[in-house]
Amino acid sequence: MKILITDMLHTSDEQERAVCKRYGCELDTTFCHNEEDLINCGKDADAFLVSYSKITRNVLESLPNLKIVVKYGIGVDNIDVQAASEHQVMVANVPDYCLEEVASHALMLIMNGLKQAPFFDRKFHESVWISKPNDKIIYRPSEISIGLVSYGRISKMLARYAQPLFKEVCFYDPYIRQYDDDISTKVQTLGELFERCTVISIHTPLTAGTKYIINAELISKLKGGILVNTSRADVVDPQAVVEGLNQRHILFYGADTFWPEPPDFDSDLAQYFLNRTDVLITPHCAWCSLTSEKDVRRKATEIAIEGAKGKCPPSVLNSHALKRC
Repeated sequence: MKILITDMLHTSDEQERAVCKRYGCELDTTFCHNEEDLINCGKDADAFLVSYSKITRNVLESLPNLKIVVKYGIGVDNIDVQAASEHQVMVANVPDYCLEEVASHALMLIMNGLKQAPFFDRKFHESVWISKPNDKIIYRPSEISIGLVSYGRISKMLARYAQPLFKEVCFYDPYIRQYDDDISTKVQTLGELFERCTVISIHTPLTAGTKYIINAELISKLKGGILVNTSRADVVDPQAVVEGLNQRHILFYGADTFWPEPPDFDSDLAQYFLNRTDVLITPHCAWCSLTSEKDVRRKATEIAIEGAKGKCPPSVLNSHALKRC
């Protein structure tokens, strides 16, 4: 069996090689920069390990031996899942490698918004000491509600972190019919979530149906809210955020993502955010820790090998469309 690492963010393939050695698999690290590379290098591959490479319909149609594509991470928006299903190729992710990391990162962004930390930090760097910030709105957490957009693994962990701090934890997730925890309250619509909660934390995956799902209409329902996004940039309409900040519907915007990644720092959009003190952007690093960086590589390789053997790993996302599953 051959496993191809199409691309990766980490600098070492030590974890992947250790797993492949254990199972007697070949590991190919000929990184691919375009469709042609993916097709040429992937002809004899049973599995792909993917970070940001775009696995398109053309790539999948050209590789009849490919059995599984595994994403180093959670979001699979760079993989054509529909085309993979049509060609009986499994698409899997690693859904549980960075739960604590992303949940705590989201909480960090939220707390920065609650305390208006970027504003005070910017003023300090301008040699301005503000001892009585009377013109800044700073909320007491126990008097406000936090709302979670989607209620998956990361969101549920954030809910556990947030429960002791906030008046209530609410969530909106149309795919959850029943739930049995005593931490959160389910609301029926996104509109209700935005009207009810002062803090909104976004955790929904990016799909055709969720692009720009957080729009100007929803943001207008916030009354001096804190909006945090640790999922994908395009879940949120950037112009709606700009309008929300200008009109003070949003008091603070924190995100671990941007439009696009990496940003064009000379663009009007990037310049707008760079010049604000009510914004905190991190470079899609919420997932990272000394532990998670190793876990994702090891787990992804184990999933890839299982799929290459013809089995259907639990984290396959299109199992409903595959004969082998």
